[in-house]
Amino acid sequence: MLGDPSKVKWVPLTAQQRFTALQSGEIDILSRNTTFTLTRDASLGLHFTGVTYYDGQGFMVTTKSKIKSAKQLKGATVCVQSGTTTEKNLTDFSRANKLDMKPVVFEKQEAATGAYFSGRCATYTTDASGLASVRNRDAKDEASCRA
Repeated sequence: MLGDPSKVKWVPLTAQQRFTALQSGEIDILSRNTTFTLTRDASLGLHFTGVTYYDGQGFMVTTKSKIKSAKQLKGATVCVQSGTTTEKNLTDFSRANKLDMKPVVFEKQEAATGAYFSGRCATYTTDASGLASVRNRDAKDEASCRA
């Protein structure tokens, strides 16, 4: 495989498909933004290797919303990808801060960001690095979003 790109087969998977594909042998390794948690390490029969990147979760809002803190998102609709740690963290954060956020859940990240940019959700949440990537790639006006 090293030195011969034809030896690698890339398999696109959703967040919900990734662990099943690895457990079944459909794929040999999983290389993507997957949060290393004790539950996943202990219950899935998988072995996480060394962490290659540390990140944190954030929220993206429009500049015109004038929102400066996630704690100002009381009752807000939030676009989020299903089957991710991000989805669980959103629920936990909303409950802990009594924000009553309303998740709008999508299987694919592209659908979640598309819904956010079309105005279906007041905010979009994922890893901070993912927010920066989406903002730079998809925002029509770079000044229109804050992550």
